[in-house]
Amino acid sequence: MRNTEKDEIEMAARREAMLTEGYRLFSERGIEAVSMQDVANACNLGIATLYRYYNTKLLLVIDIGSRKWMEYSEHVIRCREASRADAMTAAEELDFYLGFYIDLYRNHKDLLRFNQYFNNYVQHEGATEEQLLPYLSAIGVMVRLFHELYEKGKKDGTIRTDLPEGKMFAATSHIMLAVAVRYAQGLLYSAGNEEDRTEEYLLLKNMILREYVVR
Repeated sequence: MRNTEKDEIEMAARREAMLTEGYRLFSERGIEAVSMQDVANACNLGIATLYRYYNTKLLLVIDIGSRKWMEYSEHVIRCREASRADAMTAAEELDFYLGFYIDLYRNHKDLLRFNQYFNNYVQHEGATEEQLLPYLSAIGVMVRLFHELYEKGKKDGTIRTDLPEGKMFAATSHIMLAVAVRYAQGLLYSAGNEEDRTEEYLLLKNMILREYVVR
């Protein structure tokens, strides 16, 4: 008779290895450059075992992306709770919110690199919206938090809300994330060849705040 509990533990351990090793390889080398055989080898598993869990590379990639962004979103929520962000003004919370993009650059460059590879890969593979639902749900936490601070701004008047929320989101979060990715990948020219771009990233954040915070 099979030990169901033991089987479940072993299956969970294999899946954990696939997600962990897949993320490490994809973020280091790029998704296109890593084969499913590479992932199986890194997990000390046969390729047939890997395919029993993920019958396509796309599904593995989406599962990894969903997991990593959910982990980061949970980190953001814990930080908000610890900092009592709900008691902040909208201006203060916008400053706090933008700080997470700098945190990504300083402490999670691997996630930024993976995210860039992820976007290119799922587009190339023609991933459907249904396939991407878990990933969209994970990154949707940041969208929801921005929406909440925007609504707070309508009430306390500390940030501009004369612009549509979508445009304001694009002009803040999208720009901050795009620059973080380029910094993490070393794609932006620096005359001084600085390794740490935090200072100029803070300047960008402060420029955004000057534009949207009501003085």
